Formats: sequence, structure tokens, C-alpha cells
Amino acid sequence: MFQSKVIGARKAAGIAHLAVFWGFVAFGGFTTAEALRGLGVVDLTHTPLFQAYKWFLIPFAAGVFVGIIGLGIRRAFVRPAGLGPTVSKESLLIAVLIAVLMVTFFLSFGDETTVLGRANWWVHMVIILLFLVLLPNSKHLHLVIAPFAVFLKSPILGTVPNLDFEKEEVGFETVKDLPSKAVLDAFSCVECGRCQDNCPAFGTDKRLNPKTLILQNEEALLAGERYKKLVDVYDQDVLWQCTTCGACEQACPVGVEHLPTIIGARRGLVSNGEAPQFLTTVYTNLERRQNIWGLMYDQRAKFVQSATLETFDPTKHEYLVWLGCAGAFEADYQKSMRSLFDLLRANGKTFGVLSKERCTGDVAKRTGNEYMYQELATQNIEDLRASGVKKIVTSCPHCVKTIGHDYKMMGYEVETVHSATLVEELTRDVILEWKERENVTYHDPCYLGRYADTHAEPRALLERFGASITEPERHGDNPFCCGAGGGLLFEEHESGKRISQERFDQLKATGAGTVVMACPFCSIMLKGAQASENASVEMVDLMTWVGGKMKAVAPAVKAPCAPAERPPAE
Repeated sequence: MFQSKVIGARKAAGIAHLAVFWGFVAFGGFTTAEALRGLGVVDLTHTPLFQAYKWFLIPFAAGVFVGIIGLGIRRAFVRPAGLGPTVSKESLLIAVLIAVLMVTFFLSFGDETTVLGRANWWVHMVIILLFLVLLPNSKHLHLVIAPFAVFLKSPILGTVPNLDFEKEEVGFETVKDLPSKAVLDAFSCVECGRCQDNCPAFGTDKRLNPKTLILQNEEALLAGERYKKLVDVYDQDVLWQCTTCGACEQACPVGVEHLPTIIGARRGLVSNGEAPQFLTTVYTNLERRQNIWGLMYDQRAKFVQSATLETFDPTKHEYLVWLGCAGAFEADYQKSMRSLFDLLRANGKTFGVLSKERCTGDVAKRTGNEYMYQELATQNIEDLRASGVKKIVTSCPHCVKTIGHDYKMMGYEVETVHSATLVEELTRDVILEWKERENVTYHDPCYLGRYADTHAEPRALLERFGASITEPERHGDNPFCCGAGGGLLFEEHESGKRISQERFDQLKATGAGTVVMACPFCSIMLKGAQASENASVEMVDLMTWVGGKMKAVAPAVKAPCAPAERPPAE
């Protein structure tokens, strides 16, 4: 109702659209009354209440007129890239008609009994009737159906329903397989380009354009090509350029959900054995070793032993620490896990790990291998239930999303928290005075900042332990992806600039000497980008950074509000 997503990063255009939107809402009664009068049903236009209503509409009419003129000039002459390379004659016609409607409204305050007065009334009403013809055959149909698309949109970003294998569901293979919401989305799209403006793949000159993909669905539906294969509707290569970062969905002002369509189409390809070659190895690793790296579990066991981790026992431990594929096997990221363990122990929290832990299935789900995802998820849910787990903490935002949200759709619900959120809560009573602060920039992981809406807690931790934060170009709840999601951790299409390189350049441009991250996938991708540039910027995970500061200042830590059972120095 307040057009928050329309305004977003396009303040002037958004406010102009807001004026037009509320003008149309305000004019609803006026148009209805004039139509009833014209049809000879009832004439309410000469009542005192209607005359007062007309005067009330004057500021709305002025707002609509100024707003639509501004939007018309922007579309005809400014031409932002998101609107497309050509001027839409249809959009300009609509703009002119709306402007004329407002002019005829102002002229209606004159004498309506004259020839000019009656002609003015007819011009106004003919334009209204013309809209009834134009709306169903143009993108302006969104005036009618966008509210339904917004209402039906999942309240949780990136919700992709599970397949029902008993019903032999395999994903989307042809146009007729598109669900009702995807069809509604195709006709709700206003072609504003906000999705493409925020897409990291499109922003690095790759072929994927989320706006084009939705419009191609619309074109196929209008053409009645129900049995046309989706890989013929849009090039299948673009489906594998999506990082599932969710930027397109978050930016869309009319509730279009791109990810269910993209992942649904991926499912259709995977079910037919048409997954890209790089995913074959990943699927084999998940099938044989239950982790994305394909490593033997003795490596995880060695880490668990060296970190003196106990097997989770609900009678002894408050939290289960979910290591994830990176925490269990990636040597560099295990430094961050050790810091997390130290921080939990220092704050008196008891925790353990599962004796055996499989991948959550995140990569399988986002790349369209639903069968493998459900197989991994079912086994994990059985283990978690058998272990009596009530609270899970993990440093992987992808695990937070999968366990905390996706597993709910399989009937399992457990409190799942990211380490940044928990450690920030545990250290709120820490009081430190800093003579000098370290200049850092923080990279928001998509699955933490955008999906989990967790961006204040990591920054609070950084500032609490002596950081002065310089924000990059994209941050907070609208970060720029590292390029790892959606299976692209294992391979990124080389057309255009690498997404990880673009993000690293944005972080480096802040001038900060340290880049802090809070996701193992982001760590891998951005450190790779740093190595390719040989840049002298320190790359460190959030838990490692906080743990290092805690150790460095431990004697000076003051915690006057700390619970009695917690050691004073902590």
C-alpha cells in the first residue's frame, strides 16, 4: 500500500508512482459515480457530499498529473537500463491518457451544461472506457492482478515447495507444468527491471536476466504453447547461472517469485539426466559420502577429536553445533569453528555435535536434485529427533535456511540460529574501551542478510570489539552475492566477470584493510578472488575475528551485567 519496494533505490520515480497509485485509489469513487450517472442508474454528482469529495480529490489529481508527467519523461528520455533498450509506445500512451484524465477532472469544475462542459465529460469517460480495453492486453494488467500476486507470495523468501514423488512429480518440463502462481507472476510483471538491476549474474554480464525469463513465460502462455519445453522457452544455460541469492524476488514490487520457477525448471532437467557436468561430481559425492566434497568421515572425526568436542547429549548439552560440510572438512574454515567453540565455552554454554553428520541437502535442493535432497533431509531429521536436539547453532547461513525453514516443510521444526546471532546475544554485557578502532568492511552473506534478515547482529559484534565499519556498495538486507549459491560454488559460467571478483572489488573499494565474512561459502569465494588479485587485504571470518579480539583483550573485559555463574572476565 505504501509502495516501499517501488520506491526502494529509485526514490524520485518511486514517489511519482506512489502519487499515481494513491490518485487512482482516491478516484475510485469519482469514476464510479460518474459511470452510474452516465448509465442513467443514479446521479450522485450533485449532492453536497460528492461536491466535497471532488474538492478533496484536488491534491490527489495534482499529484497524479505531476507524477505521470515525470514518469513519462523518464521513460521517453532518461531511459534507465532496467526499462529496456526501446521506448514503449504503449506506456507513453497510457501516461498521456492519465495526464488527460487529470486535466478533464480539473475542467469538470466548470459549467457542465455547456457544449465544452459536456465534451469534457465525454472525453473523461471515453478514456476510462479505453482503459478497460487496454488493461487486459498490456503490462498494466498488474493494476488488477498484482495485489493477488503479492498476497499469494510466500512470506519467507526463496520458498520452494517439495516434490511429491508419490504423485510422480519431477519439476517443470513444459509450459503446462508451471504452477498457478508462476502463471500469475508472468502476467503481473510490470517490466520495471528491478530484478535485473539487482541480479549478480546480469550485473556481471552473464546471459541470465530474471526479467526476461518471466516475460518469456508470459510470451509462451499467450501463444498457447502449453506443451513447449521450458528449455526451448529460455536457454537452459541461463538456469545454471542463478546463484539463488534471492535479490530478484526481494526487489520485485509485485510479488513475482523467480526462484521456484528457476529451481522447478532445474528439477525438470535433473530428472531427465540433463544436469551440467560439474554437478555430476557433487551428486556423486553426496550419494557416496553424504558431503559435497566427497571426503571420508575419518577427517571429520579427527577434527572433532582435536577440538575436544563431545557427542551431543540432551541431558548435558544445551546446543547442538552443526558443523556443516565446510566446518567438518574445510581446514581453513575450521579455524573459525574453533573460535566459535571457544566463545561458547567462555560464555558458559554447553554443546556437542552429532556422531555423524550429513550435508543438509542445500546444494541438492537449490540445483534441482529434489530426490537427493529429501533423502539427505529425511536421514538428518531422523538423527536429530533421535538425539533429542532442541537448539542448533551453526556458522553456515545455508544450513540455517535448510534446517530452520526447508525442514519445516518436511514436518521437522527445531530452533536454529546462526553463530553471529547467538554470540552477539551472549556478549551484550561486554564493555570495552578502544583507543583505536580497526577499519573493516563486512560482507553480508545472501542467506544471512537477505534470507534470514540478520545484518544488525554481525555489525554489533564488530563495533563491540573495536571495529569501525565502512560499508560496501551493496550491504545490509540487499547484499551483492559472492557467487557461491545455487551450486555455483563448484563452477561459475565464465561469460562476463566472475561474481566473486565483482564483489571483492566492491569490498576493496571501501579502503578497509580487513574484510569480515560470516559464511563458509563466501569465505571460499572471496578468498579465491583475493588470491587472483594478490591484494593486500586481510580476509577473516567473523567468529575468528571476534575470537581473536576476545583473546587479545581478555584481561580488560568488563561485564558488570554478567550472570553470576559466568566468570567475571568473560
